[in-house]
Amino acid sequence: MAEQVASGKRRVRGHLLPQSLASHSGFPEAASQRGLRTIRIAVTAGARRLGIGRSLVAAATAGAAEEGLDYTGTSFGGNSDLCAFWDSCGLELARIGLQREVTSGEYPVQMVHALSAEGTVLLEQVRARLARHWLVLVPLNWKHLDPGLLADMTSGLPPTCRPDAADIRDLQHYGNGHRGFRLMVPVLRDLSLVRGVMSWMRDHAEAHLWCRAVLQGWSWPELQEEGLCSGQRDGEDRLRGLVRELLKSWQEV
Repeated sequence: MAEQVASGKRRVRGHLLPQSLASHSGFPEAASQRGLRTIRIAVTAGARRLGIGRSLVAAATAGAAEEGLDYTGTSFGGNSDLCAFWDSCGLELARIGLQREVTSGEYPVQMVHALSAEGTVLLEQVRARLARHWLVLVPLNWKHLDPGLLADMTSGLPPTCRPDAADIRDLQHYGNGHRGFRLMVPVLRDLSLVRGVMSWMRDHAEAHLWCRAVLQGWSWPELQEEGLCSGQRDGEDRLRGLVRELLKSWQEV
């Protein structure tokens, strides 16, 4: 049955998370493991920001561990606040859907917390594969994803790239104005998945410009229309300055 689910030949009603990880992420074993999906957490407005929601999730997680389950997880219309909440509860990004939800208008996001050894292996494999595909998937499918959310998601993925001497040289040349943006896009995109880079960059004033121009592939007129730059020259100058700052901070990153 797990193989049928993974190949898209069968759907079992009420099992959204394991089916998504099996069919969309490509791991049939997800449909053979046992997990608990939290559908909704609700705390009255006057009692929020007190840790009640996290306590509820922690209680559910403890119960799942006592039952010997492999993981806990959730699926929701992605926005920065919800992703930050689930991240604070110990869940990690496992998948983001390709189509916006009708109800929330957001892309569906699935996050998972591994409990068993088998669940840990599965989650590591799912996240490693997502990270390897990330730089291709983003401009093709999530061109209009909120750039702040994209920066947060990218910073939380396992690192997949490590710049070599040629990359460093290209970055230095680009930062100093001696190399064009279009030739640099592959290096700049890879840079986003170098350990620590997006964690450093996501709080920078030019983080949204980086996400739109580098990761999501927006054109200069599109960037200008959104107010991220006054044109190509200005946009490139901002990105060059960001690269120069990053290179100075490289050891810290």
